[in-house]
Amino acid sequence: MQTLFTPVSIGALTLKNRFMMSPMENGMAHVGGMVSDRLTEFFAERARRGVALIMTGSVAVSPEGAGLPAQIGIYDDRFVPGLTSLCARIHAEGGRIGAQLYHAGRQATEATTGLCPVAPSALPCPLLGNHPRALEASELPDLVRKFGDGARRAVKAGFDLLEVHFAHGYLLASFLSPHSNRRTDEYGGSLENRCRFPLAVLREVIRAAEGRVPVTIRISVSEFLEDGLTFEEVKKICLLAQEAGAQAVSVTAGCYESIHTSIQPMFVPQGFLIPYAATLKKLLSVPVIVAGRLNDAALLERCVAEGLADMVAVGRGLIADPGLVEKIRDGRPEDIRYCVACNQGCCDALFRGESVGCMLNARASFERERRILPAEVKKNVAIVGAGPAGMETARVAAMRGHNVTLFERGETGGKLSLIAAPPEKDSFLLFSSYLKTQLDKAGVRIIRREVRSPEDIAEVSPDHVVIATGAQQTIPPIPGADLPCVMPAEDVLAGRRFPGASAVIIGGGLVGVETAHFLAAKGVKVTILEKLDAVAREAGATCVEHIHDMLKKYAVDVRTGVNIECITKEGVRTSEAFHAAEAVVIAAGYAPRTGLADAMRRAFGQVSVIGDARGSANVLQAVHDGFLCASQL
Repeated sequence: MQTLFTPVSIGALTLKNRFMMSPMENGMAHVGGMVSDRLTEFFAERARRGVALIMTGSVAVSPEGAGLPAQIGIYDDRFVPGLTSLCARIHAEGGRIGAQLYHAGRQATEATTGLCPVAPSALPCPLLGNHPRALEASELPDLVRKFGDGARRAVKAGFDLLEVHFAHGYLLASFLSPHSNRRTDEYGGSLENRCRFPLAVLREVIRAAEGRVPVTIRISVSEFLEDGLTFEEVKKICLLAQEAGAQAVSVTAGCYESIHTSIQPMFVPQGFLIPYAATLKKLLSVPVIVAGRLNDAALLERCVAEGLADMVAVGRGLIADPGLVEKIRDGRPEDIRYCVACNQGCCDALFRGESVGCMLNARASFERERRILPAEVKKNVAIVGAGPAGMETARVAAMRGHNVTLFERGETGGKLSLIAAPPEKDSFLLFSSYLKTQLDKAGVRIIRREVRSPEDIAEVSPDHVVIATGAQQTIPPIPGADLPCVMPAEDVLAGRRFPGASAVIIGGGLVGVETAHFLAAKGVKVTILEKLDAVAREAGATCVEHIHDMLKKYAVDVRTGVNIECITKEGVRTSEAFHAAEAVVIAAGYAPRTGLADAMRRAFGQVSVIGDARGSANVLQAVHDGFLCASQL
């Protein structure tokens, strides 16, 4: 892994290694755009642990251009003291920091800014449902000036690099794209015209930087839309940007209409942008930086060692594991908590108006509050259940110095193996592997035993018992639910039962939909029956379209708003129709396994119930439960 740890220069800036923290939104600034201590600590930990260049995420150069309420602003001098403090802290931790200057354009909302969004053309963003107005040509020079003013403030604050955001459908990208730019004046139509305003911004930022820091661009290599920006045009834009003075090109993809290419879920292949970066590297004379699901140490090394890119940009991977760089440097890739690309704790949280977190890392965005400290009193801790909640409790408790014993009747990992069973979901096994490795290294004792009473764990004389027994699938009180042809979804995903040539799935939540994918991919004819008006309602913005595309691809018959009357040997009868099938699969919810808690309290006193056993709804909540429980032992 030596190539990753050689210096690289962007203009006059020399970086100690080839790692950049991608400019991801994080929602950790104060509402209104001021830098917060929370944001500073988040970045500082990554810099302290080896990342050469921290990118801030989007920094708004104008009030109407903010995409999030809690996003850094740079459109007024009042922001400079906080930005100065942020830069100083990153420098003190041994890192460098870059500001990504941007305007959200048609991907801002009046609800966020209180102002009407502006864009090259008055085309709403479908994901946001907003109503931008088209900019007048006479307004563009003022926006160019705002980018320049933002650049001057950034240099004054101490940023080491400025990146102009040409990507993801924001204002400058929306001028570049024929999908969003429908203008008929000198700023629309031909590629030359569409480049006019973005290149004017780039030149102004370079002029404002006065040669004190390098200026780069980030650009989507394609929008992956029928009428969107293509790679052939992007290659020309990059050459024009280089000619204008850009000193590096950072590649990404997509826009909000193709958001799964911008924030790649697990169904997008690892490193899918590497071929685009490699092509640009042959074309350009400035460094090329690549991002896009780079969640494998060997893949990261190959990017640089084989000359496919000059730097690697890791975003979600550094949210999941702030120590990723130092673990690669020290030859400990097995200790990396790799991002699984679920997007649930990070991107989905942002779209809900929350700050970034992580399903796998309960400390993400809580770096100050959630520290792993040595226990004042070492305890014997017995944990019943080795799912994500129990294993995370064991990991953190052992790190704190407790003597930990984990009781599990089956395999460790709990429902992670079931979650990973459907097509495209196997990256969840990365987390299971990480937890198993950490427990082994920490010396956690694992006893393969079903625990039914306090006597089953008495041998370890526990000072504290943690119940992490999870939840079990519920079978709704439908007439016929006890027939032999009826089976829980978990039995299907675990391979214990197979429905045959056709199946009706009762329940259209994520478990039902994923089970449908699992079976349909094996050639089973599948029908989903859901009482609500839509399936996969829990799915996040980056996954929901793909889920529905998958259901269409496999011709899954989706019926919503149905009332089930009964199950028979031949299928399921609803109030509207009869759905014939060889088997009926139940995916209608879970109930916590809570039976042990009271008996354990009577026997041992100190008992905690966590994860699904206390009613948590998903892996994220279970992992956070486990971390917080262990932190308080």
